[in-house]
Amino acid sequence: MLNEDPPSSRLGVGAERTVERRLLLAMAHWTQYALLSGPSVRGQSEVPSGSADISHGAALVPCPVCRSRRFRERYGPIRQCCDCGLGMVNPLGEFRGEHETEEYFLRDYLPLHLASRECSLAERRAHIATVLRYFELPSAPKHLDVGCALGFMLEEAKAAGWNPAGVETSEFAAYYAAQHTGCPVYAGTLQKAALPPESFDVVTLMDVIEHVPEPLELIAEVYRILRPGGVLLIVTPNFGSLFVRLYGRNAYGIWPDQHIVYFQPSTMARLLRSVGFGEVLAGSKDFYADNLRRLLRRNPAQSAEIKNAFGKQPALGKVRKMINRILMHTSLGDKLLALAQK
Repeated sequence: MLNEDPPSSRLGVGAERTVERRLLLAMAHWTQYALLSGPSVRGQSEVPSGSADISHGAALVPCPVCRSRRFRERYGPIRQCCDCGLGMVNPLGEFRGEHETEEYFLRDYLPLHLASRECSLAERRAHIATVLRYFELPSAPKHLDVGCALGFMLEEAKAAGWNPAGVETSEFAAYYAAQHTGCPVYAGTLQKAALPPESFDVVTLMDVIEHVPEPLELIAEVYRILRPGGVLLIVTPNFGSLFVRLYGRNAYGIWPDQHIVYFQPSTMARLLRSVGFGEVLAGSKDFYADNLRRLLRRNPAQSAEIKNAFGKQPALGKVRKMINRILMHTSLGDKLLALAQK
């Protein structure tokens, strides 16, 4: 059961536009405050390296959420379903899924985490607090983090008194997470793990579902392993965000060589309900530091400064929390946040 009234009613168009303008002004002000120094840089937003069109020569596939075959072009190889609004790389072409190497995790992933460690861990604690804010859980709930990477969510869940385990497709990352957290971690996909039915109280998928060509199959498996009353938390880039509207394919997170499905709150809610979830909350949160840096035309190196400032400075942390309470009622934030109860 829900602990409090959910943000189920979306703001009207006029009200959302008013919020949009005020949030832009507020975030610009607080981001200027976070940037203590650094030169201003003017120029066009950059596209992440390697964002090639990977759909050449393949056939269109139906929408994985509603099975429609009606699409409109959006950003390069990304098309949007005309019926449910899901964005997806279509046709998919030669994409075979991500299999991150040891080199990737040690050279890219871990240094990025360490550079903004306080903010990163604070966000994971906030996810735990969000689940507890909306739902009642048993003491020491059994928790599964799908796509646990190097195990940082497992660390925070364990510290919160949860009983966590992980699933990770990278064998190196799975081994690292198990060794550093003491938690059991299965190396492989969730489906191949073949976990017992109704065996978890909480499942988290953070920055995972956007990499999965058939998200319906993944969510159906999550539903199967959740106990009655169990809770799912999902975080993924928001295809309906303010900065996607402003920057299009140049927005942070619009990376068709890595992210192949793009949800907004309405499409995520539809997916979750389609597999049987009863209580569903879907909104948005946060603005990516890189998008805020672009808005202010600052040096690319200052993205990390912005992210760290909102994690380390208590005043900015309170501002972030306040703004996220508002964003949960809108589709403006860069990150889609969804919760669902079986």
